[in-house]
Amino acid sequence: MRRALLALLPGLLLAQATVPAFAQTGAPAQAQETAWPARARTAVDYLDAQWGKPADWNGIEAWQRFVVVDALLDYQRRTGDRRLHEKVGAAVRNRTGLYLNDDALWAVIANIHAWQDDRDPALLDYAATTYKQLVGTYWDDRCGGGLWWNPARTYKNAITNELLLYASSQLFLATGEQGYRDWALRTWNWFEHSSMIGPDGLVNDGLDANCRNNGQPYFTYNQGVLLGGLTDLTTITGDARYRAVAVKTAIAAARGLSTPEGILREPVPIGSDGLIFKGVFAFHLGHLLDDMAPGPERSELTDWVRRNADAVWRSSASGTRAIGSDWSLDGTLPASAAAQTSGIAMMLAGTGMPLPHRDAQVAGKEIPAAKDPAENFSQSLFSPRR
Repeated sequence: MRRALLALLPGLLLAQATVPAFAQTGAPAQAQETAWPARARTAVDYLDAQWGKPADWNGIEAWQRFVVVDALLDYQRRTGDRRLHEKVGAAVRNRTGLYLNDDALWAVIANIHAWQDDRDPALLDYAATTYKQLVGTYWDDRCGGGLWWNPARTYKNAITNELLLYASSQLFLATGEQGYRDWALRTWNWFEHSSMIGPDGLVNDGLDANCRNNGQPYFTYNQGVLLGGLTDLTTITGDARYRAVAVKTAIAAARGLSTPEGILREPVPIGSDGLIFKGVFAFHLGHLLDDMAPGPERSELTDWVRRNADAVWRSSASGTRAIGSDWSLDGTLPASAAAQTSGIAMMLAGTGMPLPHRDAQVAGKEIPAAKDPAENFSQSLFSPRR
């Protein structure tokens, strides 16, 4: 992912807000829930008509292709509309233009999700082979562990290691291989102690040369991918504390990375990469909500999602134009397939149509009992570089 985030000055952090008015409002009328699948379909049709091309979408970065794939797979599963199935299948097999380690992990994750849909073994083989090559080559003891963002080994950051956590847990859920579970726990154990997570639960961008929090802003996708990995850790260990951390981060992001009206916004202006960040957050928040039990925290997050989904719909003038990149404005800012996908992901999170719940079986095997993540991590997959 080629972006200018490293050039941002430290300290451009969005202040944590007190509980905003949106968190205290009641949920929208139940009748409105039925509108979201139709609205999402309208937005998906606009995406395909405006930017679609064979095996890709115009105007997006290579890594963003896989975020679009995941959003459309989510759309298929939540709505049953499979009209774009073949296009999505071609796009996930298009692995051109990937240069950085996080680029490759976006592709790994989308290929796992596509395998879950059509069971083509080549998809899972690609994901497993790429994963093992990345971890065997780019995880080392600098900063006590962690995966390097780039082959040049100049930066250890949040997104790369959150993606590693999520890829590990998703591969375990797909295969039942114990080594992936162990690496999910190992990655979280390192990440939790890396200093990148603040006391409020928000995640900053990465580590400095001294292996400490570098003070860069709290981008929305850094919050989102962590939700996915932690939700999976609760699923594969049975330990609710991981989901509790995810809920804390989700609420901190909803309160602290929003406008006063409760609309999600990046803390600082960023370029084309950032147009899809909010969609990453929405995707994982939707899956977290699927797994959360009823209660005040789920109600607060659900109300916030619906408020943002409404803002997305207004931004598109009720589906008659592209979704804007800033949902707090009732007009379009730079429109793109990436911004459109972000809006689609938020509408899907607000559909009220959960995915089928994962049961206690993984790849035909019982999930092993949880164990201390610090003890005896499996090296059955590979031996990482020291």
